[in-house]
Parts: sequence; C-alpha cells; structure tokens
Amino acid sequence: MRSYESGLALEFELGSSRAQPAPAAASQAPAVGFTPPCFKRLVREHSRYVIGLLRRLGVAPGDVDDVAQDVFLAIHAQLARFEGRSSLKTWVCGICRNKAGDYRRKNERRRGLLHASPCEPDPPGDNPHDELLRKEGAKRLQQALARLPDEQFEAFVLHELEELPMRDVAAAMGCPLDTAYTRHRVAREKVRAFFKRGARTDEER
Repeated sequence: MRSYESGLALEFELGSSRAQPAPAAASQAPAVGFTPPCFKRLVREHSRYVIGLLRRLGVAPGDVDDVAQDVFLAIHAQLARFEGRSSLKTWVCGICRNKAGDYRRKNERRRGLLHASPCEPDPPGDNPHDELLRKEGAKRLQQALARLPDEQFEAFVLHELEELPMRDVAAAMGCPLDTAYTRHRVAREKVRAFFKRGARTDEER
C-alpha cells in the first residue's frame, strides 16, 4: 500500500484531476448540550495526528516535538472555550495550522516539508521500479508544495493530504468557504504545472 502523497504525486504526473464537490455552507452554531472533551484524553487520541499534520505543514522532524508541545499548550488554554461549532479534529487542525505558520515565519526558511517524511514509512513494493517511481513522484510533490504561498500551501495540504472536507479546511483556516476553494484550486493548478514542466524536462533529456 502506497502513501497518499505518493499516489497524489503520480496523479499529477499523469495529469489527471479530482472532481470538486459544490461548495457547502459550514455550520456556525454550537452543538446543543456540548461538553468540552477531557484534555488528557484529547492528547492521548490526537498526539499522532498532530505530529503528522505538523510535518505536512512544514515543521522539520527535529522540531516537531517542540511545536506539538506548543499546540497542546494552546489546546489546554483554549479548551474550556471550545463550543463545538466545528468538529474537534477541525479545531485541533486550526491550532496546528497557526503554530506551524508561526514556526515557518520564525525560522525564516522555506518549507521544512522538503526535509520531512511521512509518519509511517511506505512498505517495500513488489516491483522495485514502481517503488522508485513512487518515491520520485513524492519528492516532486514536496518540491512543488515548497513553492506555494502559505495560504495555498495550507489549503492544499489540508484538503489533499489530510483529506479534510473543504468546509473544514475553511473553518481551520478561518476564511470563507469560497476563499478556501479558490486557494485550493490555484494551488492545485500550480502543482500540476510544476509536474508538467518536470515531465517536459525529462522528455528533453
């Protein structure tokens, strides 16, 4: 089984596209009778998700534990005010996005994503040639993402790699749904153009 990033990279290599669902309005009403979750349980159930998401959002592996700690400190401080207006995962995702953005700006460097790796390594494939192609495709995807502006980068990662519905992407990014769709569409077009340029370069060699 290959990673989602590898499969997506091969999709861009082949030039196919994913059909986009029609925009839907995100709910803003708090859940009736909502009770904030237990912090200890939240940490236990979401630690792995937080670390994986931070890596995808550009935090280098050597720094991810420190940034994850900042995420959970923010969650602890804000948990009593969480009203269930979005899913818990979307809310945690928004905090991860903010902390990863702070990290990228603080370090004054382009994406730590170029040095990151998936939380789970791909198992070895039956065909060494196919495995090489998958790894090369994933590497190109990382390079393409490193060239995107922050907001487009985040929209792409949250929807394509984290597979969040676009209404949840908008909630996590704190922007209107139409804006989230636009950021994702532009990012996807830029990534596809990057793969096309790479394909032409390979053909000319």
